[in-house]
Amino acid sequence: TGEPISLNLKDVDLKDFFRLMHEVSGLNVVLDPNVAGVVTIVLDEVPWDQAMNIVLKNNSLEATTIGNVVRIAKVSTLEAEAKAQLAKVQAEEQREQLATPTQTVTRTLSYATAANLVTPLKRFLSARGDIVPDPRTNTLIITDVPPSIAKVDALLGSLDRKTPQVEIEARIVAASRSFARDIGSQLAASGASGNVVLGGAGIVGESPISRGIVPPLFIGSPPTDTGTFADVSMPLAVNFGAVGPTSGLSLILTGGNRFALDSIITAAESKGLGKLLSRPKIITQNNVEGNVEQGVRIPIQTSVNNTVTTQYIKVTLRLTVTPQITADGTIFLKTDIENSSINPGIPRILGQPALNTQLATTQVLVSDGGTVFFGGIIQTENNLTENEVPLLGSIPLVGHLFKRRATSTTTNELLFFITPKITQS
Repeated sequence: TGEPISLNLKDVDLKDFFRLMHEVSGLNVVLDPNVAGVVTIVLDEVPWDQAMNIVLKNNSLEATTIGNVVRIAKVSTLEAEAKAQLAKVQAEEQREQLATPTQTVTRTLSYATAANLVTPLKRFLSARGDIVPDPRTNTLIITDVPPSIAKVDALLGSLDRKTPQVEIEARIVAASRSFARDIGSQLAASGASGNVVLGGAGIVGESPISRGIVPPLFIGSPPTDTGTFADVSMPLAVNFGAVGPTSGLSLILTGGNRFALDSIITAAESKGLGKLLSRPKIITQNNVEGNVEQGVRIPIQTSVNNTVTTQYIKVTLRLTVTPQITADGTIFLKTDIENSSINPGIPRILGQPALNTQLATTQVLVSDGGTVFFGGIIQTENNLTENEVPLLGSIPLVGHLFKRRATSTTTNELLFFITPKITQS
């Protein structure tokens, strides 16, 4: 900051003002010939450099330093000079490039796809350069001057690198409503740590929680008193409209105790409370979608203008997971769950059945080797059983006396336990 000065000037020529600045500050000042105008200013104990900057701004002027000399010119003049200098440099570079012969080199990629890198790499080539991919050998054919080829090589070193993969293990369990309601507390009691809800609320209903354990409905510090999940306000993030109180989507991130989880599922199977339907395991690259689908394809025949065609409708349980590894080693999972089934209560239209569809989409952050728990997809099975006494049950009018019909309804909740683990192999 310059020394304070006091000024009281009226209609003073700009040239005289900058001469005064030279006398006050000792700066070597050179004015551009286009600098003209007058200044009126009243200042009291203001640093001289601040006063000078105010006058420069009010008159669309700018100061540039060249060595120990300050040149003052109009902003428009300096911009025009900068553009002219840039054009001169570009013209010189172009002349050098034209004088330099081009080279053609090949770069075979190990991990990246050659065709996917053509567009971003072309931005770093000269006007004479070009890149052509060879899909068969996953090779880039690069033609350009040596300096541009060196830039492309440096970028390839960063882009063509081995990316980590994610092993995704899913456990799909058909469980009774009581087991689905109590699974959170069982995981907490087993020693799994770090239970967190992200983007949704927990399963509706009451389930005991242990003191000192963060239950699925809490984010932050553990509760100080024991209680139930019902003690917490629970607006559901997702509701599938199924009957019963546990029709919400629940997310739990656990600390990765796979043995405890397997033990809980095995115990549920032995008691008839649940059944492990599937345990698929896939490996996918970082940011690449992995898909698990289980079900049937039902053939549907339609007739149009005496032409019979057959279409297949998928009635499946589909789980799609896209992992993204973060810088701190955790895994960001984008998960889609879709369960479809034929609705026999709705008449078919042109042979096409109506489908019941339950869909849940969520994004969660989980530690490496941790487990994400999803619940809330309800399956209801209605069974009709008929028993009759042979021969007697077929007698008209009185045959029903020798028959017994029984109907049963079984309601299960599908539980998904997804465990991602980073692997370098």
